[in-house]
Amino acid sequence: MFVKVISFGVVFSLVNAQYSLPEDFTRCRQKDAKLNDCLKSAVPDALRRMKEGISSLSVPQMEPLHVSGINIESGAGPVVITQNYKNIKLHGLTDSILTTYKADLKNYRLRTDSLTPKMEFIADYVMKGRILVLPIQGKGIANITMVNLVVKHDLIGEPVQRDGQTYMHMKDYKVKFIPEKVVLHFSNLFNGDKRLGENMNAFLNENSDLVFNELKESYEKALSSVFQDVTNKIFDKVPMNKIFPEE
Repeated sequence: MFVKVISFGVVFSLVNAQYSLPEDFTRCRQKDAKLNDCLKSAVPDALRRMKEGISSLSVPQMEPLHVSGINIESGAGPVVITQNYKNIKLHGLTDSILTTYKADLKNYRLRTDSLTPKMEFIADYVMKGRILVLPIQGKGIANITMVNLVVKHDLIGEPVQRDGQTYMHMKDYKVKFIPEKVVLHFSNLFNGDKRLGENMNAFLNENSDLVFNELKESYEKALSSVFQDVTNKIFDKVPMNKIFPEE
């Protein structure tokens, strides 16, 4: 799914064996009695500082975050839809705040809840399926806006010893989406039939809770897989004591 996403759980770990965090980034040390409080403020601050990306660390532009593509399928229940998204732009990530952060480094576990006031997902889409008894199909531009989006991140790691260093490999990454409101719009539904398209968009938004809840698990699974892959690209390369300084 999101091929170039920098997750909330790892944004503070943008460092490798040859480089350091930018000087204006806040450091949070392993033995700090207020480590969680430090990370709670440091991670959103780092996100805001990375709006334009950090070329020296191969960090992509974060506002908007560009994503190549995702595929979503829902095959049961009242919503049965196959969706393909390309050329995705994700707006709003750098406005996120962390409401909680729990780092259990001894057990290689990171948990955090984030709140994003407005997350916009804009992409080229191809879609086909049905919602309740209504068929739906189209190819155009999708705009999925999630208002006051809470995301729960749970990173489960394990230690890996290499070259005398300990690395924190993430063997699992789980996310949960809890939006206050979802607004959906798909252009060019039903091959550009304006009346059918307007009626379907109205129907989607009148039933946005149903539609999103039926598709949410598929989005979460796809996003979890990509977050895990991106996290391990950093954590498999950077020793723990470079990500979370010991002293």
